[in-house]
Amino acid sequence: MISVIVGLYNEEEGLPSFIETFFKDIKLKEDFELILVDDGSIDNTKNIILKFRKKYPKIKLICYRPNRGLGNALRIGFKHAKGRIIVTLDSDLAHPPKYIRQLIETVDRGYDLVVCSRYFKGAGISGVPYHKAFLSKLSNIVTRTVIMTSISDVTSGFRAYNVNKLKKVVSKEKGFEVEVELLVKLLKKRAKIKEIPFKSQDRKVGESKFNVLTDGLGYSLRILKIMLYRWL
Repeated sequence: MISVIVGLYNEEEGLPSFIETFFKDIKLKEDFELILVDDGSIDNTKNIILKFRKKYPKIKLICYRPNRGLGNALRIGFKHAKGRIIVTLDSDLAHPPKYIRQLIETVDRGYDLVVCSRYFKGAGISGVPYHKAFLSKLSNIVTRTVIMTSISDVTSGFRAYNVNKLKKVVSKEKGFEVEVELLVKLLKKRAKIKEIPFKSQDRKVGESKFNVLTDGLGYSLRILKIMLYRWL
């Protein structure tokens, strides 16, 4: 079985489109589950999921309050996942579900972690404001230089994990920095990691939950802590 985990916080606008696109484009050779973790939403996210679960019984809903961050949502999803491979992605369709099959096939070639990259050869980004694209690329360059990895998109949350390897690391971070944390801890476990390119685009509806002005400093400090951990 394959487990696909999506952390959600106030995603009522784009969630119906994501769910329909997911089940239209997901073409796997084995059984799968879609675990939607409602991370303390205060909009209609939960009710939308309950509605779609009647149409798509492979949906599993986990919900709680208050909002605790992406790191917590992923840990809860990992705990409930039954699959031999876990795929994580966002619900805004910046991570097209059609790439999931390629992620899984690459893990099955012997890799512990496969990252869908916006910056790998053959990848691309469209519709993203220049300042957002610049900050994302700069952040990746600085982070990957310090942790000394050839992975070009260390902050990408569009990934597939071999569960047997993932079980050997313990995640503690609460926010978006969890992606870098998991990568660093897998690097220290000598995991086999592979990148594949994908075409990313900016979200069509809703707003990003990461605000540079309000979240940037705290995120940067937590990333710095993870960087230090890499060499301790």
